[in-house]
Amino acid sequence: MTTAPANTNAPLKTSGPERPTFFPDASNDMLLDLVFALSNELAATRARLDAMERVMAERNILEAGAVDNWVPGPEAATARVLDAQAYTRRVFHTLSGDLG
Repeated sequence: MTTAPANTNAPLKTSGPERPTFFPDASNDMLLDLVFALSNELAATRARLDAMERVMAERNILEAGAVDNWVPGPEAATARVLDAQAYTRRVFHTLSGDLG
């Protein structure tokens, strides 16, 4: 006996109360969820980076403040600008076209 495959387009069901809505348009609530999720990810990354810098300083691998005081050379500065521009394009590409 075979069974039909599960509907992969069906929304995931979660336990607990319904998610609150803040805006009449569900897209805005989804965007707010995205901002909160990214904020949480950034906070976790910042905490881990802080921990790594402190551990490296405690083990004399890196002097305290070395990352904050580092000044990129011309090649690194150019690479960082190009990386930031590419990152910005990736993150904000949806704003440049029709979202409908």
